Amino acid sequence: MGAFKVDPAVLLAAADRMSQFEQHMEQTLAQLAAIEHQLGATWDGEGGQAQAGAQQQWTEGSAEMRRALADLRTIAEGAHENYHGAAQLNLRNWG
Repeated sequence: MGAFKVDPAVLLAAADRMSQFEQHMEQTLAQLAAIEHQLGATWDGEGGQAQAGAQQQWTEGSAEMRRALADLRTIAEGAHENYHGAAQLNLRNWG
């Protein structure tokens, strides 16, 4: 088996970036929802229906992405704690 190295600080930074991305995504989706709401009041027919369907896909996709990001963040934070704890234990045991 090849060498395997984990940098706990990089894991924690990755979790932070996931949180930042999620915040950016939420802001962008809120802007899209506001625009969609404005269009919905004036847009009818096939174009309005197509846009409403696309908006529904965005809503469902963003919910799925939020869940996935939350899971990834939890995994990254847990891995950071585990690796950091193991490193501290090794330092105490082996000096």
